[in-house]
Amino acid sequence: MKTTTYFPFRQKKCLIILVMTIALLQSSISTPALQTLGVGTEAPDFSLQDYSGNKKGFSALKGDKLTVVLFWASWSRQSEKALKQMEKLQQKYKSQGLSVIGINVERQTIDAQALTDIKGTTDRLKISFPNLVDHGLIAFHDYGVIAVPTTVILDKDRKIEFEMSGFPLTGTTDMIHFLAAAIEGKSAPTEVAKKIGYQPDKKAVRSWNMGIKALKSERTAHTAEMWFKKAISADQDFILPHLSLGSYYLEQGDLAKAKEQFQQALTRNPENAAALSKFGLLLIGEGSNTDARTMLEKAIKADESYVPSYYYLGYLTGKEGDIKKANELFASAEGLNPMDYRINEYRGKMFEEKNNMEQAATSYKNALKQLLNRK
Repeated sequence: MKTTTYFPFRQKKCLIILVMTIALLQSSISTPALQTLGVGTEAPDFSLQDYSGNKKGFSALKGDKLTVVLFWASWSRQSEKALKQMEKLQQKYKSQGLSVIGINVERQTIDAQALTDIKGTTDRLKISFPNLVDHGLIAFHDYGVIAVPTTVILDKDRKIEFEMSGFPLTGTTDMIHFLAAAIEGKSAPTEVAKKIGYQPDKKAVRSWNMGIKALKSERTAHTAEMWFKKAISADQDFILPHLSLGSYYLEQGDLAKAKEQFQQALTRNPENAAALSKFGLLLIGEGSNTDARTMLEKAIKADESYVPSYYYLGYLTGKEGDIKKANELFASAEGLNPMDYRINEYRGKMFEEKNNMEQAATSYKNALKQLLNRK
């Protein structure tokens, strides 16, 4: 005889887990996290172990002119291509002031076997530049890496001169042109110079950095709005303060103010994937699903390695009933960055809105586990 109480009990248990986990997630992410690196801003310093366990930092490994920092992992399909390309650049420009530093972001915890496998990859590819292992993914999160691989080019003072998520053909060509121009003194093609030529006002960068620091503390989070506004006042064309202030307003539930900031960012750069994605998410909240889909698909076309575009679109697609396609989009996001807890967060929201409480609870628990591993 079949029991008639098991399923309701299971549903009730899942609902309790769901409510508790959502509460913990909300208390842990009360402020929006920055997910982009910006040209002209100062990159965080790092001190990481090499394969022998010796700690090394930027100052010990930096180049006389420029330093390329490559975040990579063996699970990333494009990482081997990136490692090979960086080896070529290292060999070509190392005598002219360029250094390359690899930072492996394999996973949160690296055991002896994982370390052997990581070293095996660089040995097999005959990589000569130094590689460090990001135990605990500290540098990964400090830099706000969106996708793996990610390439960041820094000057001697750690100011970001160029950044590239993923390993797109066009972006890689732009990077090579940039290095040739910076190191060899050649002129970069007009379209490349236009992309990398803008340098934000230093006062604006300082104010924006203060806003980001404020968000990391509950005690000072309320001052972030002021700092972002100061940054915008100092340099209207600096996009990051617009994105950060828009995200701040979106988190506060002020859709009108958030929309204004995202529109300001898109006025200055219509192809900015972060602005397109955030605007798309806002439109989902307003119920403008058709316009949201247009925005998110445009974001993916603009930058195929910008992970949030995929899970926002996955969430929207699931809301509209196509769970199979939604899961494909979530899988695409995980292929670029499986450590982004928001993938599971938005997957959980999708299942919750479809009244699948068991799957929602599982997704939310996975998101919380990933988030707690970052602390």
